[in-house]
Amino acid sequence: MPEKPTKLQRWLDVIAFLVGHRLPVSVEQLARHVPAYAGLNSEDGTAQQTARRMFERDKDELRRAGIPLKTMAYSTADDGQVREGYIIERRDFYLPYLRLVEQASSRPPYRDAMRPDTLEVAASDVPLALEALQRVADVPAFPMRQEARSAFRKLAFDLEPDLVASASETVFFLDRGDTAALTQTLRTLSDALLARKRVRFTYDGIYRGEATRRDVAGYGLMFHQGHWYFIGHDGLRDDIRVFRVGRMSDVESSSRAPGTPDYDVPDSFRLESYAGREAWELGEQEEQPVLARIRFHFPLSLWAERNGYGTLERTGTDGAQVRGFTVHQVNPFLRWLLGLEGEAQVLEPPELRDELGRMARAIAEAHAGRAGRGGAGAQGDAGVRDEGGAE
Repeated sequence: MPEKPTKLQRWLDVIAFLVGHRLPVSVEQLARHVPAYAGLNSEDGTAQQTARRMFERDKDELRRAGIPLKTMAYSTADDGQVREGYIIERRDFYLPYLRLVEQASSRPPYRDAMRPDTLEVAASDVPLALEALQRVADVPAFPMRQEARSAFRKLAFDLEPDLVASASETVFFLDRGDTAALTQTLRTLSDALLARKRVRFTYDGIYRGEATRRDVAGYGLMFHQGHWYFIGHDGLRDDIRVFRVGRMSDVESSSRAPGTPDYDVPDSFRLESYAGREAWELGEQEEQPVLARIRFHFPLSLWAERNGYGTLERTGTDGAQVRGFTVHQVNPFLRWLLGLEGEAQVLEPPELRDELGRMARAIAEAHAGRAGRGGAGAQGDAGVRDEGGAE
């Protein structure tokens, strides 16, 4: 690694630091965590001015590149003084497509007029970009870990093998072991949907641990967060249900009256209404879903309220909120809670709280060899502590 950080390194350092914070941070905080800006906190006036000019240039170029770096006024509870801070809101953040060129341009970052989400990266900076992406992807608690892995795969896909460090040890894509069976199931389901024929299948209810035979009039197929879902009217439950295709087996389409539809899709059905749901809101597991009550600490409670997570039950004097959730898939819900780093606790039901504790301990044990007993274990324990309700 060169002693003097390159522009790309500075950009990645700024982005990585800001997306890890939900609240605005001051320029002094940035200077303490981004090595290239250390001069901002120097007593040397010349060093301060040089670092400030560098930061202002980087800030403008990041914005032109499409990074939503915002300047925001904020105050703290201890003195009430209004300060200027910087923030990258995760909901607005995305990583643009990277365009590899032989030589860095002396002008500001190149933006293709036909594709405004394209950013030019010099070939000499590619190994640094790959190393930075791999480093943040290896941090278990990093909020953009999955996105960093995806960006690494996309960038490495177009490179010569000798540009990719440890290429022989890196797996860019691994096919699922059940791909052939899944493809056949999807073909059967899509053919039945087009012909409006009912389908019968065995469904493995992972939460209750039992399999049931279903007869469903299919209304639609949807790919969501890495999984296919089949939506339709279930004769067993006499209701519209969502089934994860990976848990379906022995799928067969009705052969009765070929060429004649078995049913009509109701005019009121809208497949897009399911697309915006979280993973825990999808999937058929029980006649009655799990009703969970979660306590969100302040200021995470503001984030949960702004994004419409759960239903507000009460707000405490400290700003914490208790919100209710209807959970159709338990495991995705618990993984989501663990990702909130202990700022949300399960109040009810106790079985869900116990399951979260088991999951946290399993994750801590899995990472104990790399992260030691402090990092993952501390996060897992924090995620299941019970502090009571918000009164």
